[in-house]
Amino acid sequence: MSASSPLLSSGSNNSAKPKTIRAPSPLAKTLVNIVGITRAAFGVGCLLAPSYALQIVGITSALSPEASVVTRMFGVREIIVGEALLLAERSAAAKRGTDAQEAGHEEVKRSIWLNVATDSLDIAALGFAFAQGILDNMTFGRLTLTAVLYAGMGLEAALLYK
Repeated sequence: MSASSPLLSSGSNNSAKPKTIRAPSPLAKTLVNIVGITRAAFGVGCLLAPSYALQIVGITSALSPEASVVTRMFGVREIIVGEALLLAERSAAAKRGTDAQEAGHEEVKRSIWLNVATDSLDIAALGFAFAQGILDNMTFGRLTLTAVLYAGMGLEAALLYK
């Protein structure tokens, strides 16, 4: 074997191309913005007007004071998770340089997966509540469809965001 053999080389290749970071697709950015904006907006609704916000997803029964507090707590979660996604996307778009762009994209991906995990756990909680008879068929269907839709948009965005 010659000294120039790949097996004997030190592994460094000076002719390697510099790493380039591709911009995320327009669909990925659109999905990130839809999920972030609507999630944060729904959170604001839950925080400021919990009974009206719940009517959007089909829960029309009057809220007890305790349920109103829990709905507001849920709203805070939605605001934080939605805004974290939007801030990560804006921060990534503003970064310059390969390493900074790569770090920005990783931050967006982490935020996307945070949203997917949140929605997945919501689906599990809804299934548990339905199995206990707490939710009727229609409410369970609406809430589960919403959570599946958001988890699906998040999964699609995660796959597209490179």
